[in-house]
Amino acid sequence: MAKKKKHKRSIWKWLLLIVISIFVAEAVNSIAGDKQQANHMKIEGIENVIVPESVANSTHYYTGFTVYFNPRTHIPNCTVYELTAHEAVANDVPRDNNFHHDEDVKGCPTLDDYRFSGFDRGHMVPAGDMKWDTQAMSDCFSLANMVPQKKALNSGAWNKLEQKVRSWAVRDSAIIVITGPIVTEHDTRNTIGESGVVVPSSIYKVVLAHHTSPIRAIAFIYPNKKAKGGLDKHVVSVDDVEKATGLDFFSVLPDDIEDAAEAVSDLNQWNIR
Repeated sequence: MAKKKKHKRSIWKWLLLIVISIFVAEAVNSIAGDKQQANHMKIEGIENVIVPESVANSTHYYTGFTVYFNPRTHIPNCTVYELTAHEAVANDVPRDNNFHHDEDVKGCPTLDDYRFSGFDRGHMVPAGDMKWDTQAMSDCFSLANMVPQKKALNSGAWNKLEQKVRSWAVRDSAIIVITGPIVTEHDTRNTIGESGVVVPSSIYKVVLAHHTSPIRAIAFIYPNKKAKGGLDKHVVSVDDVEKATGLDFFSVLPDDIEDAAEAVSDLNQWNIR
């Protein structure tokens, strides 16, 4: 009888160990899930851009992105959106190609403004980032989302930069993307169309990886012409873009985190796998 009792106690011990193991595994998964959810929580106000009072601006909210539009230059001050890993690889919606004037945006160019101008209607929010939603795809073809862009840049180095940004979104789960023109005093005299759409001399793109630890940022400035060299030839800090435009990005971040991220122009930090 003693052997049978010992055998029964052994079975109960194994059952107890199994129950404890299951409980511990569920607890670990729960904690990991909570951490993952916390890491993917959007920082409230992270897409807000502070535009100085000296710069004309009206803010317009489209599906998937925001345009800070300048009614005097007839081009955006900047565009901003979060690009998730899912959105970066989505292929649910074909390219729209329905460029259109937006009557709700004061100063928005017309199709005639770009016709025979020698410039592409250069997306600030690229159609390649909006394949996840029909309305988002349509909205990104608003002329409020365009700047006059040289074809050599638009279909060359700029397109490669957009592809690289999508790969970063996939790797880092989500990123904030801000894109816009740099308009100098000289640029304001270089316009196209009856509306007087300003042709910027340079175009920038700012990227923030807000789910990484530490948070990191990088920026690029390209001349509005055929660009020579790779990303490393055009990389700058976010601070450099802010100085060139007068705009203020990511102001909701704690000052120490914002200052550290915006001061760096190290492409090596973004080449990690």
